[in-house]
Amino acid sequence: MALVTTTVSPTVTDNPFTGLSETVRERSGIARSEVIYSAYGTWPASGSGNQRSISFLWSLDKDYGYVLMESSVAFILNNDYLDMEATGVMEISSSLGPGASDVASQWYPYINHASRQNATGNTAIGSIPADNYNSLYPITGGNGIMVFNLSPKPTSLLYPYSQRNTIDVVSMFAEDVNDKPILAYRFFCRFLKYDITQGYNYVVNSPIMTR
Repeated sequence: MALVTTTVSPTVTDNPFTGLSETVRERSGIARSEVIYSAYGTWPASGSGNQRSISFLWSLDKDYGYVLMESSVAFILNNDYLDMEATGVMEISSSLGPGASDVASQWYPYINHASRQNATGNTAIGSIPADNYNSLYPITGGNGIMVFNLSPKPTSLLYPYSQRNTIDVVSMFAEDVNDKPILAYRFFCRFLKYDITQGYNYVVNSPIMTR
Protein backbone atom coordinates (compact mmCIF):
# COMPACT_ATOMS: atom_id res chain seq x y z
CA MET A 1 0.00 0.00 0.00
CA ALA A 2 1.24 3.49 -0.85
CA LEU A 3 0.08 7.05 -0.31
CA VAL A 4 -0.48 8.70 -3.69
CA THR A 5 -0.11 12.48 -3.47
CA THR A 6 -1.54 15.09 -5.84
CA THR A 7 -0.42 18.73 -5.84
CA VAL A 8 -2.50 21.47 -7.47
CA SER A 9 -1.33 25.04 -8.22
CA PRO A 10 -4.38 27.35 -8.02
CA THR A 11 -4.94 30.23 -10.44
CA VAL A 12 -4.49 33.69 -8.91
CA THR A 13 -6.72 36.71 -9.61
CA ASP A 14 -5.69 40.08 -8.14
CA ASN A 15 -8.54 42.63 -8.09
CA PRO A 16 -7.19 46.09 -7.14
CA PHE A 17 -9.32 48.53 -5.18
CA THR A 18 -9.43 51.88 -6.99
CA GLY A 19 -10.97 55.29 -6.42
CA LEU A 20 -8.54 56.66 -3.83
CA SER A 21 -5.14 58.23 -4.22
CA GLU A 22 -2.07 56.26 -3.12
CA THR A 23 -1.43 58.66 -0.25
CA VAL A 24 -4.99 58.48 1.10
CA ARG A 25 -5.08 54.71 0.88
CA GLU A 26 -1.74 54.27 2.65
CA ARG A 27 -3.01 56.42 5.53
CA SER A 28 -6.11 54.31 5.99
CA GLY A 29 -7.06 50.72 6.75
CA ILE A 30 -8.29 50.12 3.20
CA ALA A 31 -6.75 47.13 1.46
CA ARG A 32 -4.77 47.45 -1.76
CA SER A 33 -6.62 44.62 -3.48
CA GLU A 34 -8.55 41.40 -3.15
CA VAL A 35 -6.56 38.31 -4.10
CA ILE A 36 -8.38 35.10 -5.06
CA TYR A 37 -6.84 31.65 -5.53
CA SER A 38 -9.05 29.07 -7.25
CA ALA A 39 -8.74 25.66 -8.84
CA TYR A 40 -11.15 23.36 -10.68
CA GLY A 41 -10.33 19.86 -11.82
CA THR A 42 -10.26 16.15 -10.99
CA TRP A 43 -8.43 14.22 -8.29
CA PRO A 44 -6.96 11.07 -9.93
CA ALA A 45 -7.97 7.61 -8.68
CA SER A 46 -5.70 6.20 -5.99
CA GLY A 47 -4.95 2.92 -7.77
CA SER A 48 -5.22 -0.61 -6.42
CA GLY A 49 -4.36 -0.91 -2.73
CA ASN A 50 -3.41 2.76 -2.35
CA GLN A 51 -4.64 5.73 -0.35
CA ARG A 52 -4.38 9.31 -1.58
CA SER A 53 -4.05 12.94 -0.52
CA ILE A 54 -4.40 16.22 -2.35
CA SER A 55 -2.71 19.57 -1.65
CA PHE A 56 -3.45 23.02 -3.06
CA LEU A 57 -0.13 24.87 -2.94
CA TRP A 58 0.86 28.46 -3.74
CA SER A 59 2.97 31.42 -2.59
CA LEU A 60 1.69 34.86 -1.65
CA ASP A 61 3.53 37.98 -2.82
CA LYS A 62 6.02 38.37 0.03
CA ASP A 63 6.06 42.20 0.00
CA TYR A 64 2.57 42.59 1.48
CA GLY A 65 0.50 41.71 4.52
CA TYR A 66 -2.72 39.72 4.18
CA VAL A 67 -6.04 39.11 5.89
CA LEU A 68 -7.49 35.69 5.08
CA MET A 69 -11.17 36.24 4.31
CA GLU A 70 -12.45 32.78 3.47
CA SER A 71 -11.58 29.43 1.95
CA SER A 72 -13.70 26.47 0.89
CA VAL A 73 -13.29 23.24 -1.04
CA ALA A 74 -15.92 20.96 -2.54
CA PHE A 75 -15.24 17.35 -3.54
CA ILE A 76 -17.77 15.62 -5.79
CA LEU A 77 -18.20 11.90 -6.58
CA ASN A 78 -20.59 10.62 -9.25
CA ASN A 79 -23.46 8.53 -7.88
CA ASP A 80 -21.80 7.43 -4.65
CA TYR A 81 -20.78 8.53 -1.15
CA LEU A 82 -17.35 9.92 -0.35
CA ASP A 83 -14.83 8.24 1.95
CA MET A 84 -12.83 11.33 2.85
CA GLU A 85 -11.64 12.48 6.23
CA ALA A 86 -14.04 15.15 7.55
CA THR A 87 -11.20 17.60 8.31
CA GLY A 88 -8.43 19.24 6.31
CA VAL A 89 -5.74 21.74 7.20
CA MET A 90 -4.27 24.98 5.84
CA GLU A 91 -0.63 25.73 6.66
CA ILE A 92 0.83 29.21 6.14
CA SER A 93 4.63 29.36 6.42
CA SER A 94 6.95 32.35 6.24
CA SER A 95 10.28 33.71 7.33
CA LEU A 96 9.88 36.00 10.33
CA GLY A 97 11.22 39.24 8.91
CA PRO A 98 14.55 40.99 8.29
CA GLY A 99 17.55 39.00 9.46
CA ALA A 100 15.51 36.02 10.66
CA SER A 101 16.78 32.56 9.76
CA ASP A 102 13.76 30.64 11.05
CA VAL A 103 10.49 29.88 9.28
CA ALA A 104 7.25 29.95 11.25
CA SER A 105 4.05 28.10 10.39
CA GLN A 106 0.44 28.66 11.35
CA TRP A 107 -2.22 25.96 10.91
CA TYR A 108 -5.97 26.40 10.46
CA PRO A 109 -8.60 23.62 10.17
CA TYR A 110 -11.06 22.95 7.37
CA ILE A 111 -14.24 21.35 8.70
CA ASN A 112 -16.95 19.34 6.96
CA HIS A 113 -20.01 19.04 9.20
CA ALA A 114 -21.93 15.78 9.16
CA SER A 115 -25.23 15.91 7.29
CA ARG A 116 -26.73 12.75 8.80
CA GLN A 117 -26.04 9.82 11.11
CA ASN A 118 -25.07 6.35 10.02
CA ALA A 119 -28.04 4.93 8.10
CA THR A 120 -27.40 1.40 9.42
CA GLY A 121 -27.37 2.17 13.14
CA ASN A 122 -27.35 4.76 15.89
CA THR A 123 -23.62 5.50 15.97
CA ALA A 124 -22.85 8.96 17.32
CA ILE A 125 -21.97 11.66 14.79
CA GLY A 126 -18.52 12.01 16.32
CA SER A 127 -17.42 8.49 15.42
CA ILE A 128 -19.29 7.51 12.26
CA PRO A 129 -17.24 6.56 9.19
CA ALA A 130 -16.51 9.39 6.78
CA ASP A 131 -18.44 7.62 4.01
CA ASN A 132 -21.65 8.24 5.99
CA TYR A 133 -21.07 11.95 6.49
CA ASN A 134 -22.88 13.16 3.39
CA SER A 135 -26.00 12.15 1.52
CA LEU A 136 -26.47 11.99 -2.22
CA TYR A 137 -27.80 15.24 -3.63
CA PRO A 138 -30.37 14.71 -6.43
CA ILE A 139 -30.03 18.31 -7.62
CA THR A 140 -26.56 17.42 -8.90
CA GLY A 141 -27.62 14.20 -10.55
CA GLY A 142 -27.22 11.93 -7.52
CA ASN A 143 -23.61 12.87 -6.74
CA GLY A 144 -22.03 12.67 -3.32
CA ILE A 145 -20.60 16.02 -2.15
CA MET A 146 -18.38 17.07 0.76
CA VAL A 147 -17.87 20.80 1.29
CA PHE A 148 -15.08 22.00 3.59
CA ASN A 149 -14.91 25.49 5.10
CA LEU A 150 -12.04 27.10 6.98
CA SER A 151 -13.36 27.43 10.53
CA PRO A 152 -12.40 29.26 12.57
CA LYS A 153 -10.35 31.44 10.26
CA PRO A 154 -7.72 33.97 11.40
CA THR A 155 -8.76 37.63 11.39
CA SER A 156 -5.41 39.26 12.12
CA LEU A 157 -2.86 40.53 9.62
CA LEU A 158 -0.68 37.66 8.42
CA TYR A 159 3.06 38.28 8.49
CA PRO A 160 3.28 42.09 8.10
CA TYR A 161 7.06 42.00 7.64
CA SER A 162 9.24 43.32 4.86
CA GLN A 163 12.27 41.54 3.35
CA ARG A 164 10.85 38.04 3.78
CA ASN A 165 11.95 35.18 1.58
CA THR A 166 8.57 33.48 1.16
CA ILE A 167 4.96 33.24 2.26
CA ASP A 168 3.90 29.70 1.33
CA VAL A 169 0.34 28.38 1.69
CA VAL A 170 -0.85 24.79 1.38
CA SER A 171 -4.35 23.33 1.92
CA MET A 172 -4.33 19.55 2.42
CA PHE A 173 -7.04 16.86 2.33
CA ALA A 174 -6.99 13.05 2.40
CA GLU A 175 -8.99 9.81 2.47
CA ASP A 176 -8.91 6.96 4.96
CA VAL A 177 -9.69 4.09 2.56
CA ASN A 178 -8.10 2.41 -0.45
CA ASP A 179 -8.99 2.07 -4.13
CA LYS A 180 -11.17 5.16 -4.56
CA PRO A 181 -12.26 6.50 -7.97
CA ILE A 182 -11.76 9.92 -9.56
CA LEU A 183 -13.24 12.91 -7.69
CA ALA A 184 -13.96 16.39 -8.98
CA TYR A 185 -12.79 19.33 -6.84
CA ARG A 186 -13.60 23.05 -6.58
CA PHE A 187 -11.14 25.10 -4.52
CA PHE A 188 -11.50 28.76 -3.47
CA CYS A 189 -9.45 31.03 -1.19
CA ARG A 190 -9.70 34.83 -0.81
CA PHE A 191 -7.36 37.35 0.86
CA LEU A 192 -7.25 41.10 1.34
CA LYS A 193 -3.78 42.44 0.51
CA TYR A 194 -2.27 45.35 2.44
CA ASP A 195 0.85 47.46 2.03
CA ILE A 196 3.63 46.75 4.52
CA THR A 197 3.43 50.35 5.76
CA GLN A 198 -0.24 49.83 6.62
CA GLY A 199 0.64 46.66 8.46
CA TYR A 200 3.17 48.55 10.58
CA ASN A 201 1.04 51.62 11.26
CA TYR A 202 -2.48 50.21 11.66
CA VAL A 203 -4.07 47.39 13.60
CA VAL A 204 -5.66 45.55 10.70
CA ASN A 205 -7.41 42.89 12.77
CA SER A 206 -10.79 42.64 11.11
CA PRO A 207 -12.03 41.50 7.68
CA ILE A 208 -14.27 44.61 7.64
CA MET A 209 -12.78 47.30 5.42
CA THR A 210 -12.63 50.74 7.03
CA ARG A 211 -12.06 54.21 5.65
